[in-house]
Amino acid sequence: MVQQESKGRGCSGERLRECGEVGEDALFWVGEIGANDYAYSIGSEMTPKEIREHAVKNVAIFVKALLDRGAKYIIVQGLPLTGCLPLAMILSPTTDRDDLNCSASVNTYSNLHNSLLQSKLQQLRSQYPAALISYADYYSAHRTIMKNPEAHGFNEPFKVCCGSGGGPYNFDPFATCASPKAQKACSNPRKFVNWDGVHLTEAVYKNVADMFFHQNYCRPSFSVLLSDKKNRG
Repeated sequence: MVQQESKGRGCSGERLRECGEVGEDALFWVGEIGANDYAYSIGSEMTPKEIREHAVKNVAIFVKALLDRGAKYIIVQGLPLTGCLPLAMILSPTTDRDDLNCSASVNTYSNLHNSLLQSKLQQLRSQYPAALISYADYYSAHRTIMKNPEAHGFNEPFKVCCGSGGGPYNFDPFATCASPKAQKACSNPRKFVNWDGVHLTEAVYKNVADMFFHQNYCRPSFSVLLSDKKNRG
């Protein structure tokens, strides 16, 4: 019974045309994929290059599947500054730092990932000229905040709001947020960039969302997507 219901909701057979009509009018947002993999790659047997190739390949396959089913509006989000996550910073040597005082090597992995991803998206744009595929530049948005956190309302760029251990990051990988040994979360998370060492705070996500929607950190911009949809409608 469950299998029959699942098939009934799928996009195949008699429902293929219906799904295509819905897909043409919908906006698909493909979130970041691979951030945690890079953060944990230090000391791993899997190289950053292998992670990059697998992650980007899978994103491209997924986006192509959406396009093949009639999707016309897709936003694909790149990776943030994974080297600015406390997890990456405690796993990398103190000599491995960039101009933001984050892990230079891990941020390089994110940058290379985003470059390869944008190359794949450009290929898909050529293959599907009727679709509008936008790239959400999470890396640049996150970097803008980290370059001047105070201007965006943050006074704690590295220390985590929910963690333990004190120090510059308040992050202990063996006593993470919500674990029995973790301390109570900070009382003012809106002032923190990092929530638990591997995720950003809701306040940062709100800032980044505004950058995507209103400050042209999407390419083509979100307004271009809306205008195109309106003209087609």
